Amino acid sequence: MPSDHRHAAEHVNTPIARRRGHILIAAALGATLNPLNSTMVAVALPAISRDFGAEASSVTLLVVTVYLIATLVCQMPAGSIADRSGYPRALTWGRWIFAAGAAAGAFAPTLSVVVVGRVLMAAGGALMVPTSMALVRVAIPVERRSRAFGTLGAVMGGAAAIGPALGGWITPLFGWRWLFAINLPVLLASWIIQGPVDENESRILKVRAADEESEQRAFDWAGSLLIGSALVLLTMATRAHGRALYVIASVGVATIVTLLVVERRVTAPVLDLDLFARPVFAAGAGVVATQNLAMYSLLIMVPFLVGASAGSGVGLAIVAMTATMALMSPFGGWLAEHVGARPVVFTGGLAGALGVFAIVRLGASAQPHDVGVRLLLVGLGLGLSTGPSQAAGLTAVSAEKSGLASATLAMMRYVGSIAGTVILGFALAAGPDVAARHRAALWIFAGAFLVSALFGLVLPSRAAAAQAQAGRGTAIA
Repeated sequence: MPSDHRHAAEHVNTPIARRRGHILIAAALGATLNPLNSTMVAVALPAISRDFGAEASSVTLLVVTVYLIATLVCQMPAGSIADRSGYPRALTWGRWIFAAGAAAGAFAPTLSVVVVGRVLMAAGGALMVPTSMALVRVAIPVERRSRAFGTLGAVMGGAAAIGPALGGWITPLFGWRWLFAINLPVLLASWIIQGPVDENESRILKVRAADEESEQRAFDWAGSLLIGSALVLLTMATRAHGRALYVIASVGVATIVTLLVVERRVTAPVLDLDLFARPVFAAGAGVVATQNLAMYSLLIMVPFLVGASAGSGVGLAIVAMTATMALMSPFGGWLAEHVGARPVVFTGGLAGALGVFAIVRLGASAQPHDVGVRLLLVGLGLGLSTGPSQAAGLTAVSAEKSGLASATLAMMRYVGSIAGTVILGFALAAGPDVAARHRAALWIFAGAFLVSALFGLVLPSRAAAAQAQAGRGTAIA
């Protein structure tokens, strides 16, 4: 570390130390809004569709899929922006952008304005989440950092879990616009708790972050743009017909080919294709993508499946899945340590598929409590699979690429979610028979869980993992 940087880092600790608690609370409040708004709006989709006279498939595509694409695209450059501007300042920018989007959604006169608001919220959230994590890393001392990250992770996970129930409670009582409006006081509280950030504090936090990084590399803007373009084209293709479909599909294929070529030549690719040459990592990424495809689509589908008149029961049905997943995740990790990832993830995939099959058998007159009971089985499968699949995938990668591998798995989560919402939107628009469309979509999601179970068979058993670690250190091929 250069001496001037070391001097600055050592002498700034006094003012920052007095505000560590405030920084952690402010960061947690800001980071909470992204997962909360990702799940909370699912319950309100029927109401939004009814108010604007739009088709359910269009609302799903515009309000949900666009949000996911914008989050994925904006999250990639967000870390680079925060590194250069300073984390406290970047967090403040994220709040203002998110607030602008929330206000636009709350007072939107048309569906188009709602979509613009969702894009702004995605951009602001994409800036707040990684910035909050980086801010905690550089502002909290090493001996307290694990607890701080644990607190931040618990708050974000809890926000995603309570989102459907909160949306199911607010929408029938106050209307869907309040799902946007309630973000504003949370953002204001986060801003007040953090307090004013002077130039010296922002500069020092930025310097400390740079000192802790072992390698500074140029951000892969081209790869980020190409990934975002490919996802947008995929979404557009599901709505196109005739000649337009062929044109969009051709451009999409060309974009993907260009992406593969560019990522092979970039020094620090945002999508490292060499990672997927490792079967265990590729299988872990496959589990993440396919299970998120099914899970996120079910979050959106349940309100349409049981009807908007179900009110808070819709949210509670969805919470049955998300809460079970959160509760079972530690057990899934513990079990994988004793028997290996392979049997645990395989069982989790089968449990998720059985849960969805059980929902198919309910028919068109599904009640929230009936769906909720079956979603418990889906949540069980997700809880068993999530931790072991990601841990096995990361263990298959050398330590110096662990950060890139983590980012790739996070990207696969969004890719799966986006693909699921595209499939759902396409299925909902496929014909006049609503029940038949729901059944078709559910069969696809059950199939996604079955595919995840097959990916689980590629993951190591406990004996294979121990043998590989003994022979090759931390990497499992």
